[in-house]
Amino acid sequence: MICLGSLMALMAPMAACSSGPGGTVVNLYGGASGEGFDKILADCNRAAGGRYTIVGNLLPSDADGQRDQFVRRLAAHDSGMDLLGMDVTWTAEFAEAGWIRELTGDQKTQATKDTLQPPIDTATWKDKLYGIPRTTNVQLLWYRKSLVPNPPKTFDEMISMAQQLKSQGKPSEIGLTAAQYEGYVVNINNLVTAYGGTLVNENSTAPTVDDKTVQALQMMQRLATSGVTSKSLSNAQEPEVFADLQAGRSAFSLNWPYVLSAMRSANPDMVNDLGFAPFPTVDGGTPRTTLGGMNYAISKYSKHPAETFEAAMCLRNEKNALSAALDAGDIPALATVYQLPEFQKAYPMADLLLTGVKNAVPRPQSPVYQNISTIVSTTLSPPSKINPKRSADKLRSSIQAAIDGKGILP
Repeated sequence: MICLGSLMALMAPMAACSSGPGGTVVNLYGGASGEGFDKILADCNRAAGGRYTIVGNLLPSDADGQRDQFVRRLAAHDSGMDLLGMDVTWTAEFAEAGWIRELTGDQKTQATKDTLQPPIDTATWKDKLYGIPRTTNVQLLWYRKSLVPNPPKTFDEMISMAQQLKSQGKPSEIGLTAAQYEGYVVNINNLVTAYGGTLVNENSTAPTVDDKTVQALQMMQRLATSGVTSKSLSNAQEPEVFADLQAGRSAFSLNWPYVLSAMRSANPDMVNDLGFAPFPTVDGGTPRTTLGGMNYAISKYSKHPAETFEAAMCLRNEKNALSAALDAGDIPALATVYQLPEFQKAYPMADLLLTGVKNAVPRPQSPVYQNISTIVSTTLSPPSKINPKRSADKLRSSIQAAIDGKGILP
C-alpha cells in the first residue's frame, strides 16, 4: 500500500508532535506516501486556514509492518498518532482493543454520505462505525488482447487457454499472488467465495471450513501445478505479478486496478494490448471477489479528534478522491467519483469496478484476523504442495485455536 523503505519507517516517530508553526498538528500515519499525495495535503492544509496542519508520517512498505507499528504505539497510548490510515482488515481488532473512536451522530452521517456500502461495512464492527472509508479495491482479470481475443469467464477456461498458448510457443503465464503473505490470503478467499464458502462464521466465533473450502484448495493446487504459472509462484507478490505482465511473460494476470495506470508509465507500448474483464469464476456466474482498500480512523488517544475528523473528511472528499485516483491509482470509496468524466476517461473499466465493489466480499471480520491470515498463508504455502482435504482439516483446527486464543502469535 505504501512504497517506502524501513529506514524511513524508523524515522517516522520523529515527525510526531502536538503543535507546530501552523498551530495544532494532525499527525497522519498511513497512505501519506502515495503519488501526488503532497498535493492533497497542501489542499487540505489551505482549507484548514491555519486552524491545524496535517503532517504525513512514514510507515513500513508492507501491511504487516504498518500494523506492527500501529499496535506497538497504540498499546502504549501514544498521543502522537491522530489519523490512522488502516487496512480494511484491522477494524475489528482495533475497535475491540479500544484504540479507535466510534463515529456517531453527524460525524457518522458525514462519513457515510455518498459512500459505497461495502467499504462502509469494512469500517464497521458490531454495528458501530469506526472508520471513514477512503479507498476501496477489487481485483480484475487483465489479459493480452493479441493473445486472447475473448477473455475467459471461468478458471477452467483460463487454464485451458493458457495451456493452448503454451503449446503454440506463445506467452502463456497466469499471474497471481501466492507468496506467504496477505495477497495470497486474498486469492484463497476469492476461491473459497467462488465456491460459495467462507472461512469463519458471520460473528467470527467458529471456522466454517468445509467441502467448499476443499474445492477451492483443489483449484489453487491445480493452478500451481498447471504448468502455466510462474516458476516463482510461491514468492509472487503484486510487483512480481505486474513485472511478468509488463515484460510480456503473462497472457493473463489477476491483479488490482492500478495495473492500467502503472502500465501507462512502465510500458506504454503494452497499454493498447491490455484488456480487462471480470475476475474469473468457477461456474460462469457473477464474480464476488475480496474487497481491499483503506479506511481513516481516529486514534482514541488523539488530543484533537475534532480537527482529525475534519482533516480525514477533506483528504477523502470528492476532489481529493479523484486526485488520488488519477495520480496514484487509488480506487475511491465515494460513489460519486465514478460518474466524473475525468475518472471515466482514466478508468475505462469504471463500470466494471463499480459492479465489482458492490458485489465484493470482505475477508473474515474478526479481532484475531491477523492470526487467521497467518494461518491461511502458512498452512497453504507453497500452493503446489496443498493437499486439499488434509490442508482444509488443518485450517479448521488452527482457525478454531486462533479464535480461542490458543497458540498463535500475530
